[in-house]
Amino acid sequence: MENLNDIKKELIEGTLREGDTIQIKPRLQRGNEDQLARLLAALSNTYGGYLIIGVQENENRCEIIGLAETKNELEVYFDTTIYKYTTGVEYSLHIENIEGKNIAIVAIMLSNSTVYFSRRDTSPERQIAYVMVGTKIQTVGRMLYKRVFKYMTVEDFLLSLYSRSWRFQEPSKWDDKFEQRFYCANYKIAGAAGNTPQLFATCVTRAKNSEAAWKVYAHGQGLGAHCLQLEIDIAELRQQLRASKLKIVEKQVEYKDERYILELHKKRSKNYSKYFGSFTFDKFIELLTLKREAYTYEQEVRLFVIPDMTVSTRNKWKKALSRDMPIDWRKVIKSVRIDKNCSAGELKAIEQACFSVGITPVFKSTIVSGGMSTPAGSVRIDFDSFDIDDMPGNSGITVK
Repeated sequence: MENLNDIKKELIEGTLREGDTIQIKPRLQRGNEDQLARLLAALSNTYGGYLIIGVQENENRCEIIGLAETKNELEVYFDTTIYKYTTGVEYSLHIENIEGKNIAIVAIMLSNSTVYFSRRDTSPERQIAYVMVGTKIQTVGRMLYKRVFKYMTVEDFLLSLYSRSWRFQEPSKWDDKFEQRFYCANYKIAGAAGNTPQLFATCVTRAKNSEAAWKVYAHGQGLGAHCLQLEIDIAELRQQLRASKLKIVEKQVEYKDERYILELHKKRSKNYSKYFGSFTFDKFIELLTLKREAYTYEQEVRLFVIPDMTVSTRNKWKKALSRDMPIDWRKVIKSVRIDKNCSAGELKAIEQACFSVGITPVFKSTIVSGGMSTPAGSVRIDFDSFDIDDMPGNSGITVK
């Protein structure tokens, strides 16, 4: 990407041309904020770039042509557009006098993780990634799901409600060594500094029915012996996580052959350059979303929280840490399916924990009586009794 002085020089010489880092807009048009947001996201995802906008003098004011906004007003316009239509674009605005004429130059920073276009007010679940190819905007990725599912033990669910939080863990705490592999790696390659920070993650799935997940999350003792499944409003979850002002990254898991993952870090691997040839934070995240093909059925999505990009100390294995993210569960949970083998005591414990956060659980197949009264203003959420092994009809059959 050219620097600001180069841009000014080319403007003076008349040699500035549009391309994948330069976009020239003689005027902006109110009402086209979504189109502007696509452009900002594409520039942010490509190399960064510059948006050159026309300015006119009007009653001693430098106004943006088409908007009649001053510099400060234009910043508000950009901030509002970025918030409403993207997952985050960093920019700086400059008003430059070029041979007696004022011109607005907006410098768009190259993002260290993929920026998505999203209409947060009307369709926040639809997120699309764009890049610049010459002067054209091109789609390179999509996240279009409206809901995801989170499996928990009853014990973890109770703790999450009472703490009003969602626990994210360092990937070195994951059970699968294949998935710990690249978080715990020692990076000595160019680009690793500042691009391999400490981070925390959680996993959800786009698959509503997963026998394996039910079995995995019902493996403990006591309250950990039964599982439940939360249907999560992904758009609301994103919004709450972003409210933390921490860096949030969401990415679908990519399923690969076991040998692919094992050989990837070796220079002789044909895929080495794909990840390590030009190593970035995005590449680091890609490595942390690789999983063996045997788990394709999970349709997993991973959410990452990065408190500080400058902290490169990644705790390994037993030293791995957790981070609890504040969550308003009333707004995030859409419905719940709960193991039908839960005892009356467990159901009562769930009911009281739900009441504590303003949720009234509606147990469809089980009556829970007595105890606390329903909190005023609470949100009613369906809790459906469920058994992954249930089979319709008679279990006894005759084969003739």
